[in-house]
Amino acid sequence: MNLRLPDFIVIGAFKSGTTSLMSYLGQHERVFVPWLQEPNYFGSPSYDRSPVGEKRPHRVASTVYGRFRTDTLAQYAALFEGLPTDVIAGESSPQYLRDTSACPRIREMLPDVKLMAILRHPAERAFSDYTMFVRDGLEHDNFAAAIQRRPGNEPFHHYVETGFYGRQLRTYCETFPANQLRVMLFEDLLSDPVGLVGSCFEWLGVSPEFHPDVTSIRNVSGVPRTKAVALGYRMRRQLQPYLKRVVPQGVQRSVDSWLIRGLDKPELDPALRAQLIDVYADDIKLLGELINRDLRHWLR
Repeated sequence: MNLRLPDFIVIGAFKSGTTSLMSYLGQHERVFVPWLQEPNYFGSPSYDRSPVGEKRPHRVASTVYGRFRTDTLAQYAALFEGLPTDVIAGESSPQYLRDTSACPRIREMLPDVKLMAILRHPAERAFSDYTMFVRDGLEHDNFAAAIQRRPGNEPFHHYVETGFYGRQLRTYCETFPANQLRVMLFEDLLSDPVGLVGSCFEWLGVSPEFHPDVTSIRNVSGVPRTKAVALGYRMRRQLQPYLKRVVPQGVQRSVDSWLIRGLDKPELDPALRAQLIDVYADDIKLLGELINRDLRHWLR
């Protein structure tokens, strides 16, 4: 059975600009991004290589966001079904970077796939992750207490764990050829989004002359300024799994823009930042070696 599967995958990291990056890439007429933002097929606990059966994604109601996930190859391939051969297809599942099961599965099924990762200063990423859960009414501890919690069944212990990019990325570097792996930094996306996305277009083999609209930043973290904004984010969290596929992208962006204006952006306490940098120091050095980039500014 000849199934259409992605030509590229954005493997991470959470809260590092993956949503914005995919939004920009998907504006190109020769790049296709499916409606399901994080299929998480290669990281699914129920990973199934069967190409036949139900094609609708499975909603994981037990998770805090109740999102849809593809557990079978039939469900995953359905996201890319019927695409023209000259279109480059891709998906983004930040879970793949920190999930040890994802890399070998991707290699086995898609040995020639191109992989992209966009990474953010790990202490700032952890704090952004934390404020996202605060924004959505799911986190009630202060940040100092939150990062000290022991791992459990809830997702929040990943605040710190997700930031060990070096040891996570090393697996991909050892598994895939260097020309199939592209690693970027969140700070580059902020400073020159058009240039960064253009270089991605060229790497993917489509015209880099296309300039996407990069004025909209997606999935912004923060603390709701009013009860109305807090209610808006709770409703968004509860309804998004159902509305994402049917509500036009323009409407979703407009709602997001309105909600973002109601967020305050708290600052990460310098002492906690320094504490986390100490935790990440060796891993930051490893990451710099893997991607051949000077990351000494991340250690300050």
